[in-house]
Amino acid sequence: MANSEYEYVKREFEFDRRLPPSNWIVVRIDGCHFHRFSKIHAFEKPNDENALRLMYTCATAILEKFPDIVFAYGVSDEYSFVFREETEFYHRRESKILSLCVSYFTSVYVMKWKDFFPNKELKEPPYFDARAVCYPNLKTIHDYLAWRQVDCHINNQYNTCFWALVKSGKSEQAAQLALKGTFAKDKNELLAQQFQINYDDEPAIFRKGSSVCREKVETTVKIDDYGTPIKRSRLKVTVAHVDIIGPEFWENHQYILRESKFMHEFVKKFGIDRVLPPCNWIVVRISGCQFDQFSIIHSLDKPNDETALRLMSASASLMMEQYPDIVFGYGFSNEYSFVFHEKTELYQRQESLILSSCSSYFTSCYVTKWKEFFPHKELMQTPRFEAEALCYPKLKIICEYLSWRQAECHAGNQYNTCFWMLVKSGKSEAEAHEILKGTLSKDKNELLFQQFQMNYNNEPAMFRKGSCIYRRKVEELAEAEGGDNGTAREQWDVKVDHVDLGPGFWRKHPWIMTNCN
Repeated sequence: MANSEYEYVKREFEFDRRLPPSNWIVVRIDGCHFHRFSKIHAFEKPNDENALRLMYTCATAILEKFPDIVFAYGVSDEYSFVFREETEFYHRRESKILSLCVSYFTSVYVMKWKDFFPNKELKEPPYFDARAVCYPNLKTIHDYLAWRQVDCHINNQYNTCFWALVKSGKSEQAAQLALKGTFAKDKNELLAQQFQINYDDEPAIFRKGSSVCREKVETTVKIDDYGTPIKRSRLKVTVAHVDIIGPEFWENHQYILRESKFMHEFVKKFGIDRVLPPCNWIVVRISGCQFDQFSIIHSLDKPNDETALRLMSASASLMMEQYPDIVFGYGFSNEYSFVFHEKTELYQRQESLILSSCSSYFTSCYVTKWKEFFPHKELMQTPRFEAEALCYPKLKIICEYLSWRQAECHAGNQYNTCFWMLVKSGKSEAEAHEILKGTLSKDKNELLFQQFQMNYNNEPAMFRKGSCIYRRKVEELAEAEGGDNGTAREQWDVKVDHVDLGPGFWRKHPWIMTNCN
C-alpha cells in the first residue's frame, strides 16, 4: 500500500519460487521433536492409537480443505500429501504450499487435541516441518507411497519387538542389542516365541499406516413422493488401513491414481532441498491467510483489536524463545517478520524446513494461547498462516526492510482508522473507499481531526508503529549458597516494544544486531 523509499527491499530481493509444471507434488509433514513430545504427554508405546487417530483426523481435514490433494498417507508423526500434477494451487509457489499445509495441519491438531485426549492437558505447542518434492510421473508417485509403507512396516515391526522386550524387563540398550542384525522373520519368531504375539494379528493401523482419500459412497439426496430414497454417488473423504504396495487397492480406486509397478527405493533421489545462501540474514515473514474472514467470524474490533494484536505478539515472543537464532521480530495486524542471524545453521539452512517449522510453531502457539486472550470467545475457525523466506546480505538492508514494513503499518493503519471511522459514522463501505481514494497522509490526518476530533498521533503506538520484539539484558538476584548476600547473574528476557525503527533505535540497542548503525 505504501509507496515508500524502502520498497526496493521487495522489488530487488523477493522472488517467487515456483515448483515445476507437469509434476506431481508431494508435501511431507513430519513432527518436530515428537520423541520428546510423545514422552511428555505419555503416549503409549509402541503405538498410541489416539495419537494416530488425531493425525489422520488432521489429514482428513486437509483433504476436505484443499481439493487439489488427491491422496494422503501417514504413519506415526508423519503424513504425505499428494497434489494432482496439474494443480495450480497458489500458482505452485513452494513457500505458500508448504506453509499453508503445515500451518493448517498444526491448527487442526491443537484444536482437536481435547477430542482425543480429554484427560491430558497439552503441555507444549506441537509443531511440524515439511518439505515439497516433485515427481515427474505416476510410476514414481506409486513407488514413493510404497516406500513410505515399507518404512511403516519395518519401523513398526522393530518397535513392537523393542517395546515388548523393554516391558518384559530388559533395558533399552539390551533390547537394541537383542534386535541388532535381525531380519523380519527373526522378529516374527521373537514375538511369537517370547510373547505369544502373532505380528500379523496386530491392528492394521499400526502395521500398514493410514491412507486418506475420497471414496465413492452412495448418499440419499432426497425422498420421492412415494417415500423412496433417491441415492447418488458422492465422493467422501475416508480413512483406510490397507496395503497400497500391491495393485489391488489401485485397481479398485483408479479415479485416484493409475496402477504402476516400479521399484520404489530410487524415489529418494528426488528429495533435494533448497539451501538458503550462507552469510545472509534470513527473514521469515509469516502472514495470516484469509484473516479478513477470520476477524469477521470472531467479531474482532475494527480498525484494531488490541487483544488480537497482543495474541500475535505473545506467539512471536514464544517463537523467540523456541528459536535462539531469531534476533529480532517485527509485526502488525496479522503479519510478523522474524530476522535470523546471518550465521544461523538452523536445519542446515534448508528453506522448506525453516519455513514449515516456523509457520507450524507460530500457528500452534496462536491456537494454544487463544483461550488465554479470548476466554469468552470460542475459536470457530482454524487459523492458518503462510510464510516466505527472504535473504539479505547486509544489515543495512535488514534495517531498511524493517523500516519498509513499519511504513506499511503506518499507511495501512492510517487508512483503516479513517475508513472505519467513516463507516461507524454512517457511511457505506463503498462510500468510505471513494472518500479516501487518492488522499495523502496529511489529508487523512485532517479528515480525522475535522470530522471526528481525533488526533491520529495520539492513537496507541501499538496501532501506529506495530510491535517489535527483541532480547534485553536483565539481572536476577540469586541468594548465595550458605550466606545472606545476593549474587547477581546475567539473564536475557524477551521484550515487546512499540517504537520507531529508525537509526536512533539501533544506536540505543547495539546488542540486538551486531554492527547495525
